Amino acid sequence: MSQKNLLRELKNTIKELTDDKDDLLAQLKSKESRIKQVLIQLEQSVDDVNHCGKKIREQSEVIKELKHKIEHEATPTDDKKENAPEPQDSEQE
Repeated sequence: MSQKNLLRELKNTIKELTDDKDDLLAQLKSKESRIKQVLIQLEQSVDDVNHCGKKIREQSEVIKELKHKIEHEATPTDDKKENAPEPQDSEQE
């Protein structure tokens, strides 16, 4: 091969490598952008899960309070029945 052929081949190789590099950089930017989007979605879903967990804990506390209230309201009613005077039979007198 002559020097001109070698030089032409070298220039073509450099051009091809530069084009490949540009394509790879574009793909890299695209993938980095997609990764950022997925990370944002992941952070939002984690926030949503945390928010739901907080709401569940709040609702659990409300349920406990209501159960406690119901138990205390039911207990005095039972006490009233026990302390209420028993009806007397008129036959015993």
